[in-house]
Amino acid sequence: MNNMSNNAVITKAKAIFGRFLKADDYERMLKLRSLPDLIAFLKKSPNYGSILYNVQETSIHRGQLELMIKKNSFEQTLRLIKMIHSPDLEFYLLNVIYQESELILSSLRTIISMEFEDNIGKLPIFFEVHTKIDVHKLLKVETFDDLLDAVKNSPYYGILKPYRTDSPEMIRYLDIEHELEVYYYEEAFRRIDKHFKGSLKKDIESIYQTRIELSNITKIYRLKKFYQATPQVIKDVLIKEHVRISEKKWEEMINLSNPDQIVKYLSNSEYQKFVNEKDYVYIEYFAGKIRYDLARKYIYFATEVPKVFMAFVTLSQMEIENITNIIEGIRYQVDEAEIKAMLIY
Repeated sequence: MNNMSNNAVITKAKAIFGRFLKADDYERMLKLRSLPDLIAFLKKSPNYGSILYNVQETSIHRGQLELMIKKNSFEQTLRLIKMIHSPDLEFYLLNVIYQESELILSSLRTIISMEFEDNIGKLPIFFEVHTKIDVHKLLKVETFDDLLDAVKNSPYYGILKPYRTDSPEMIRYLDIEHELEVYYYEEAFRRIDKHFKGSLKKDIESIYQTRIELSNITKIYRLKKFYQATPQVIKDVLIKEHVRISEKKWEEMINLSNPDQIVKYLSNSEYQKFVNEKDYVYIEYFAGKIRYDLARKYIYFATEVPKVFMAFVTLSQMEIENITNIIEGIRYQVDEAEIKAMLIY
């Protein structure tokens, strides 16, 4: 990709990011206590005004709102990808694999919970032209066999088939989630190795290594804190490849008697520079804040397209998560302070 193309992609990514929600926006959104009020607010924001322009605040389901927000993000990312005309294009299409995994996991959760009506808006039809998964079939999934039928023409059939079961209660969700993560990261590092070299390759690999390690840390915490999982169960769902933290330190984290000690433990690890005096209520906040701060650094200061693109995708995903948390907080009338503790901005 020549310098002019590079500059165009970077400029476009930064321009779109400039329309993202700001801290003041979130502070105001936290005080809203109804979905119509939230929609009315978003309609006035630069990033969502056009997609919500014709929406009637009182007649839209929360799932439909989430779908429109995801569609907006996906189309923005796609616009950036279409500006890229270089041999490393397949690297940028890793986002498709991520979206596919999210679709499959969402369907699995629906099968397990059997809350099929609650699935409205969670499966994006707009994504169908970019995947070998039959999204229309995915919308109607009620059993594991239905899911296998929906993914039969994709690489995911081979991943899911060994876990086939007739009973929703016997679905090994964590194991499947792990297999999907392994597939995603194998593809990521294969594409990085194929298309990049030198310091750029090293930096991109470091971004993914950080992502894997933070995901592992979050899993350890959640499995110990909420499920009292055994060390072996925890080990089985961790990504073991492409990590910089030593096996000894993973073992020490897994064997901590109190999961709340994990953040404190990290003060003596490779992540010590990110630990401060703040009392992290959620381990997800700790992990998310690191990813957010790194992404903001790259979106502002990086001069290579892959870094800026990855930062943009990360920040876009985190904005979706923030809005989703606010929507859920409104739905269940969660206290403003508790919702704020889950937001990263």
